[in-house]
Amino acid sequence: MKRVFILIFFLALFFAPEVRAQFEGTFGLGVHAGYGAAVNSAGGGVHAHYYYTNNIRFAPSFTYFIERKGKGMWMTDADAHYILPLSYSASLYPVAGVHYSQWRYDASKSSGASPQDCTKHRLGANLGLGFQHDIAYRVRANFELKYQFIPDYSQALFTAGIGFWF
Repeated sequence: MKRVFILIFFLALFFAPEVRAQFEGTFGLGVHAGYGAAVNSAGGGVHAHYYYTNNIRFAPSFTYFIERKGKGMWMTDADAHYILPLSYSASLYPVAGVHYSQWRYDASKSSGASPQDCTKHRLGANLGLGFQHDIAYRVRANFELKYQFIPDYSQALFTAGIGFWF
């Protein structure tokens, strides 16, 4: 009996590289909307998803925030997700990645908070949690809450989006 288990184990190792994951190598595109706490404004953007493996996904994104009281911002993120299936159509995923943003101040539109016009570029990091739900064949809704560690501008960010994968 012990030899049968050993034989099955080695056969499984031999055939494992031939088994393909359900999402491995697939690519997706989508749109999202959200709210940034430090910029105190709503924003929208686009994102892409690439499944490196069935559980590891890379997700670059671009988001533009509406200018409010002389303060505006756009950002780009390069995140990684580790997919944890909850059911056939729902999953949780932790988010970790890098962040780049450009912050703009227009003194003529502000309420005296900044004495002059300026533009600042910031590099930071993202940590958070996301939830995705497959709502139809190759159509997915996602919700993310992440904290962006940005020098002088750290913020909580909530986004909701819809995407299509190929």
